[in-house]
Amino acid sequence: MGIYILISNYMTALVFTIANRVAMKCPSYFLRHWYLKSFCNVKIGKNSSICTDSFITGKHIKIGSNSVINRFCYLDGRVPLTIGDNVNISHYTHIQTLSHNYQCPNFSCICKPVIIESNVWIGARAIILPGVTVGEGAVIGAGAVVTKSVPPYKVAAGNPARIINERSKDIKYETKYFPLFDTDIQ
Repeated sequence: MGIYILISNYMTALVFTIANRVAMKCPSYFLRHWYLKSFCNVKIGKNSSICTDSFITGKHIKIGSNSVINRFCYLDGRVPLTIGDNVNISHYTHIQTLSHNYQCPNFSCICKPVIIESNVWIGARAIILPGVTVGEGAVIGAGAVVTKSVPPYKVAAGNPARIINERSKDIKYETKYFPLFDTDIQ
């Protein structure tokens, strides 16, 4: 039985290595998304885009429609990671579903799902930690470290992130972002 687990883990690691070293470098959204859907079990909704050079791990990632994962993002789907519709995740954002308990003598894992609800904007270089839900329409400021859930239509910023403002519920835009090659030109 142990050899089958070893082979399964090896094959899974190989699939994600190809995803991150080859597919995520490919300039074609069609080919990049095809590989992620076909081999990595990533669910990607209509008109959503995962830009080049993002790092994808884990087979539990679901992205709704009209959502954008910008370049150099880290999506940890080893535990369920759910991203709603019309979500904009800016460059260099890290979303973690696993961490470690530094107080535990065995450095045990903390495994908690992350939910990003619809119409959310996450600023560049934000970090979302395990167990966080970012409520509908919320905004996460650039560089924020989100350790606790953020209620709908709130603006959170800082390290650790705290509520600093409210966002209007009158959201009329629909995110659709497919820049050409490795640029911001559409």
